[in-house]
Formats: sequence, structure tokens, C-alpha cells
Amino acid sequence: MRVLLGIHHPLNANMGAPGVTLALGQALAARGCQVDYFSYDDAYPGLRHHTTLHELRFPWMLTAHLLRAASRYDVLDITTGDAWPWMRLGRPGARARHALVTRSHGLEHTFSERLRADARAGHLSLSWKYPLYHGGYRLWEVRQTLLRADHAVLLNTQDAAYATERLGVPARQLSVIPHGLDVAFQGLPSPTPSAPGAPLRVACVGSWLALKGRAEMVAVATHLYAEGVSFTLTLYGTGNPEAEVLAAFPAGAREHVRVVPRYPRAELPRLLRDEEVLFFPSHSEGFGMALVESMASGLTPVSTPVGVAPQVVRDGETGWLVPMGDVAAQVAALRSLAEDRARLLRLREAAQVAVRDMTWRDIAERTSILYESLLRSPRTV
Repeated sequence: MRVLLGIHHPLNANMGAPGVTLALGQALAARGCQVDYFSYDDAYPGLRHHTTLHELRFPWMLTAHLLRAASRYDVLDITTGDAWPWMRLGRPGARARHALVTRSHGLEHTFSERLRADARAGHLSLSWKYPLYHGGYRLWEVRQTLLRADHAVLLNTQDAAYATERLGVPARQLSVIPHGLDVAFQGLPSPTPSAPGAPLRVACVGSWLALKGRAEMVAVATHLYAEGVSFTLTLYGTGNPEAEVLAAFPAGAREHVRVVPRYPRAELPRLLRDEEVLFFPSHSEGFGMALVESMASGLTPVSTPVGVAPQVVRDGETGWLVPMGDVAAQVAALRSLAEDRARLLRLREAAQVAVRDMTWRDIAERTSILYESLLRSPRTV
């Protein structure tokens, strides 16, 4: 089976959606598929920095490529919002027996609704340009691909429900297939007990953004410090300079906070080795790879119910689901873990077991089965 994976990003193993696209392609290749890619690297060769204009042009660059190359492929697996011009033209050049899958790395519509809600609540400001493209035309493009593709792959059940109930995509044309864990996160050692009297070691993994729960990180650290809870909070992958991030915390709490602005992706298991809890107060996630990777590393999550969290975090068994923006609930969950280290260890062990089978090998198998089922129902071009 020959597969084209298309994505509106440069391919980079250290980036979110591009990294998982490469991982999926490698896992499909290990199953015997021939896998090619079409990305910004192909549409804009030699260009290192990309803008909204490049994203706007990408569906047409992809269409030009497919006019030349579609006949080579059994399956075209393309990110949402990108293949609609080619589909509207009638899929010229495609094989009579082929499958077109559109893949979401986080449904833009649910992300947009959360972004607008946070803007209304005063957590962030949206540019006047936002409704013109990302909050307008781009949403139209995504819906077009969801409605016109042979099948859509989404990352979580909330996005699937939204696509069916709000966008009119038939449920039979949707599958929820999550991401897999890289080899570096498989077979990691089991958690070890906390040292007597040691502070609760809390990690946050993600960008220093309002949508990632930046305000809650500051508020929770402030409350834990005020309540006399012994803790450390390490922020991994903020993307912002250490001094800028630390300045957001009050002086007393700041002494308990450490910032790691950037790290090589392969280093994350080592970085998380000495942590105990993942605090994941995100407002919006397509999947939440950091959540699953942290659980695989033996951290128990205190997470909002975003992305894959409702599927892997079982309250009181593998961690805690806490309401978005509810600082009191988040503080209470972390304080309870600090006070009962025996229970914390049990939760950490259960969290690690809960994601143990989420491998790219399994994801590739499920994806191949989907491809094969679509090809057994050929589409006449």
C-alpha cells in the first residue's frame, strides 16, 4: 500500500503535529507501507519561516502536487482544511480505487470556541484579524474537508461529537485514533516512593500561554506557598525566557519554581525522571501528548478534561480531573497528593500502566485496518 501523508507544517520531529506525522509514517513503513510526505518543506523549499499567507496558499500548493502525483497513491491522508480544492475539482488524477482520509491534530472549531471564550473572560486578547482567517475562512476550509473526505480521523471523543453534532459529519465517516508513545517513553522504570519529608515535585509541560493554563499555574503555586505546602514546580518547554516566566510569580512562590524554556524531545523522559505529578491546567488540547508522555514517565496527572484526558485519567485511580479554571479544586488535588504519599505512589503506578499500550505500532495497525476497509469500498472517480 502506498500512502501520502500531507500536513500544513514543516516536518520536524521536535514539533507536535509534524513529529507525530513522522512517527506515524515510520510505524506504517514498518508494517510494509510505502510512505511519502507533502509538507511546507515541499511546498516552500528552502524557506525557514512561515506565515498565515503560507497556510492560506498551502491547499492550492497541495492541489498542484496532487494533479501531478495522486495516481501514485492508494491512500491520501491529509490534514484537515488542506485537500478541499482538489476534492472540489473531482480528485483529478486519483486512482479509481483510492481512499482520501482527512486527519485532525485538534479540531480547529473546538479550539476556536475555547479561544473566544477565554477572550470574553479577559484571559487573552484576539486580534481584529482573527475572524478573517483562523476564526473564519479556515474553519470553513476544515468543514469542507470533513464533509468531502472518505473518512476523518480525530484525536478525541469531544472533537468527534462536535463534528457530528455541529458540523454535520456522519458518525460512520469518523474514527477516533489517538497518538502513540515514542520508543523513548516505553519500558520506563516504575515510580519510586518519595523521600520522607521531601517536597511534592510538580511538573508542567507546555508553552507559556494563556490557553495552556498560565494563570492557573501562577495562582496554584501562590496558594500552595501561602498554605505552607512543601513543593517544587518545574515548567518544561515554556518557550519564553526564564526571567520573563519567573516574573509572573510572587516573590515567595517564585523560590519554588524552576523554568526549562526548551529541551530536545528525546530528553523529556530523563527530565521527568525525578518528578511526581503533572499539573496540566490546559484550556484546549487536540490530544495532549505531554499528558500521556508524563503518565508513561510515572507521573500522576492533575488535569483539566481536555483532549485525551477524559479517556486516560480516571478520578482517584490514575490521577485527578479538575474543572477548567477552578484554582481551588486544583490546589486541593495537589495538596491531597502532598499529604498522602502512599496514595500518590499508587496513582503514579496506575497512571503508567494506563498508557503502557499506547504505542505507535498499535496506532499504525489501527490506521492500516482503516485504510484497508476504505479501499475495499472503492470510490469511482
